[in-house]
Amino acid sequence: MLTEDFIDHVEKHFYVAKYHHQVVGTGTINIDTGKIDAIFVHPNHMRKGIGRGIIAFLEEIALSRGLETLNLESTLNAAAFYRACGFKGDEIATYVSPRGISLDCIRMIKDISPNNRFQPTSPLTRRRY
Repeated sequence: MLTEDFIDHVEKHFYVAKYHHQVVGTGTINIDTGKIDAIFVHPNHMRKGIGRGIIAFLEEIALSRGLETLNLESTLNAAAFYRACGFKGDEIATYVSPRGISLDCIRMIKDISPNNRFQPTSPLTRRRY
């Protein structure tokens, strides 16, 4: 059963990506710690830029709040995706969910400080030079 606290947290802190009025992705960021979490993309919509778009959106929120570093705990199969988004980290650790489920993960960080940012080449694409 979902608690009122959990429902309140989701309503206030989760962001969704929609395609044709259907939720196809989610993500959240803790503005106090810079922790990104709950990045999920519906399997039918993977490899279409939705995950990258969610990360970029959360990064912009972090920058607007003055954060210079993002962090996350990646599942082993998602680590390559996060590396492609600019996150760094290789050490395997254990994530323990609020419900007590243990899962191997990789703690990753990304420096988003202004002196480490790249300039967008257009509103839709960004390239490192």
